[in-house]
Amino acid sequence: MTYDLEWADLPEPAATARSRYETCSDLEYLCVHAPPCLDEYSTLAAAYQFHLNISGMGFCRGGMRRTGMIYQATAQPFPGWHFDGIDDWRSADQSRRDAYNEAERAASAQTVPGLVGIPEFKLTSNGPWLVGTREVEQALDCYQASSPSLRAELERDDLWVAWLDWLRLTVMHGGFTVR
Repeated sequence: MTYDLEWADLPEPAATARSRYETCSDLEYLCVHAPPCLDEYSTLAAAYQFHLNISGMGFCRGGMRRTGMIYQATAQPFPGWHFDGIDDWRSADQSRRDAYNEAERAASAQTVPGLVGIPEFKLTSNGPWLVGTREVEQALDCYQASSPSLRAELERDDLWVAWLDWLRLTVMHGGFTVR
């Protein structure tokens, strides 16, 4: 299992490439663009992504747990799929697909009011999850408030340092998605 993380707000031209890929992947036919939408999106978005395997994410979650950056909660369910299959999805009125996508985006951004940091469930599956700017800021504040000795211990690991650097960058880009 891998965790593919990406800035929520991509700069151009990566943002357009992501949107085009998402639109094209909903179509009835295979992508006919040159270069193919997935290839272009993958190339343009690579600089704004962070990839972890299950072990790496487990390590990062452990450090986040120890420093209070994440909290335990139960995820609320995503909206039901009200389509009879992929053909129904593709032939459905755009407003019907947009309504579903909007409900899915709202579910992916869920947090627990009154709790600080990132809900751990957003870092235990491929989502889709949206970890917003405020969640990341709160998590980083918790990290800064943790003991200097704990921070020094964690920062001896290159993966942890890269993870923190990446989190700091995402604050300026709408947070990040988990897929």
